[in-house]
This record gives sequence, structure tokens and C-alpha cells, in this order.
Amino acid sequence: MIWLLVIPAIYVALLMLLAWISIHPFRIPFWISPGVLGAPHQEVEFESEQGTVRGWWVPKEDSSRVAVIAHGYMMNRCELTPEAYCLWKEGVSCLLIDFRCHGKSRGSHCGLGFAERNDVVAAVRFARERVPNAKVMLIGSSMGSAAIGFAIGEDPSLADLVVFDSAYGKLSSAIQGWWRFTGGDWLATVLSPILLVAWPLIQINPFRIEVSSSIAKAGPIPMLFIHGGKDTLALPSEAQKNFDVAAGPKKLVWFEGCGHSEGRWLFPEKYREALFDFLMEHEFLEPRA
Repeated sequence: MIWLLVIPAIYVALLMLLAWISIHPFRIPFWISPGVLGAPHQEVEFESEQGTVRGWWVPKEDSSRVAVIAHGYMMNRCELTPEAYCLWKEGVSCLLIDFRCHGKSRGSHCGLGFAERNDVVAAVRFARERVPNAKVMLIGSSMGSAAIGFAIGEDPSLADLVVFDSAYGKLSSAIQGWWRFTGGDWLATVLSPILLVAWPLIQINPFRIEVSSSIAKAGPIPMLFIHGGKDTLALPSEAQKNFDVAAGPKKLVWFEGCGHSEGRWLFPEKYREALFDFLMEHEFLEPRA
């Protein structure tokens, strides 16, 4: 009879432990930098709502265009460094940031994209201080894309152009999607109550936090959506909804056969062609000779 009490207690304790680990993710080491690829970079830091955000500033002399670049969950500023290098070669200054509780930035806990919107706001403010009157692009991967979506939903003036790579649609589906991505449908089902456990820890209702609702509020900002056709974390249907609610000029590029955030790794030429074509179309880059 005692097992009828012990087993549920162990299960609840496991859910609590996993929820706590999820908002205090392991910090992975750096593996690449703009300098390794041949671009100048400076270590920078600035204050966000929860603490100090650190990153790399990659300056392009006499450029009036800036890309603020946001990584995904359990990643760091290195994730999109190759893209920053390519943008720098095209005449764009770049700011690569570590979100709170990632890389070398501080913070009490990860907000899974929602709290990180404040880091995006602080990063844009820093970039505009470095390059007054800059034309600003926001580009993110996964959680970084979600954070950008939340940020521009509150303040559309943050960006002149936005690139969403593998953005989720709703925070609750992203949490379940993480476990589906990690261990398949069975694990996502077994751990589905973690949503209720995580709720008080992250101090927001994950069922009411939607990237798509924020994108719909952002107005006529040009938006490029990039998504894997076999993404099990942020489902393709979520990408389609995000795209459908966007009010301004927009384009959705599918990477068939690719999982979460895999397109730029498996098909870098297609990724960069889609990115640069979109930037040139909206006059963020100069036409190529």
C-alpha cells in the first residue's frame, strides 16, 4: 500500500527537479568566435532587466546597418557566429548576445524566451548607442526567435526587419516540444504535467504566452520565417501560424527533411541565399555585383 504513495511522490519530485533544471540550463562552452573566422570582435556587456548581458560586438566601419543576433535554448552567442561573419562581410555590424543564464551572462533563471525579450530590448538599445540612427535587423534561432517575437510585439520600433528561424508558437507547446525533441512522443506524454510544475517557477502561465499573438501586434515589419519541415520541437504548424498572422511583407522558407534549427547547418547555401535575398529585397543589403 505504501507504494501507492511513494511512486506518485517520486514522480512529482522528478517533475520538480526537471523543471528546475530546465530554467537553470547547463552552460555549454564557446566553440567559435568571429575572430576565428577573420572578423574583428569586442567583448561587451550591458544591463538588462534581470542582470548583466554579455556578448560580442562585431563592428563594420562606416556601416549604418546592425544585426542583433539571438541564440536558442541551451546554446550561446557562438550558435549564429557563422551567420554574423557572413553579414559582416556584406557590410553589417553585428551584436551577438548571451541570454540570461546562458554563455557568460548572468540571471536568476531562464525564461524560455518570454523573459529574454527584455534582453533583446537591452541589446537593441546598446546597438543604437554604438551606431546612432542605425537600420536594425533582429535575427534569432529557436528561443531567440521567440524572444524577438515577444519584444517586437511590445515595441515594433525595435526593428526594421526580422528573421525568425525555428520559432515556436506557444510556450506550453515549446516545453512539451523540448521533451518530444529529446526523447520522442512517449517522453513528452509522460512529462506533460511538468507544465503545471514549471508555471510557478517561471512565474508566467505557459498556456497563455503565444509568439503568434506578439507577431500579430508587431505591424508591418518585413519578416522572414525559416523552418524545418520535420521539426518536432516547434511544429511546422506553429511556423505556419506565425507566418499567417504577420501583417507586413513576409516570406516563409521551408527546409524539407530538416529538424529543429537544422536548415542552416545542413543546407547553409540555401539558408544564406534565402537570408541575403530577403535582406536585399528590403534594402538592408546592397545588391550584389
